[in-house]
Amino acid sequence: MIEVIVKNILFFAQAAAPGYTLFLQTRDDDERSLPIVVGQFEAQAIALALEQINLDRPMTHDLLSQVITNMTEGLDSVVIQKLKEGTFYAELNVKNEEGIEKIDARPSDAIALALRARVPIKVSREVFEEASISMPVASEQMDKSEPTLAENVSEITHRAELRFDLERDLREAILSEDYEKAALIRDKLNALSLSEMRS
Repeated sequence: MIEVIVKNILFFAQAAAPGYTLFLQTRDDDERSLPIVVGQFEAQAIALALEQINLDRPMTHDLLSQVITNMTEGLDSVVIQKLKEGTFYAELNVKNEEGIEKIDARPSDAIALALRARVPIKVSREVFEEASISMPVASEQMDKSEPTLAENVSEITHRAELRFDLERDLREAILSEDYEKAALIRDKLNALSLSEMRS
């Protein structure tokens, strides 16, 4: 197994299936990167964990992280251990009284949990060698117009916080039966989704 870090999160609007791609690299090699396509909410969960931002109410990954911490001896590491027909498979290594229990997980969820628990993210050497791609230039020589990880994460985090606030306001408007306000908030949520697809 080799340990990796989150190098960047990019949104590809022009791809056949627009979405976010997470790039993982080893700490001592900036020439190869393992790209993993993740969903919008998983990208936001990973960005929030990288920024160490806690929202007013726990998101799903925050809740699961707390459950693992409270009901076991904690998360030891996560491993992306298999690639089959273009799909990555991961597992959580959870500590308990008997040792380590392995739990199947999607890589995006596993990474979001690892970042919250501050535990290693590992990839099997076979998977990394098979699926990693060559980076054309070293990170210090990258085009300065390319957004950095911090800039990308900040933007994704901002959108996540905005969506969280709008969804909270929408729930409150529906509970108070203020349907005109709810319709306006719904339109703002739809506009936010459209802007994410165009960005």
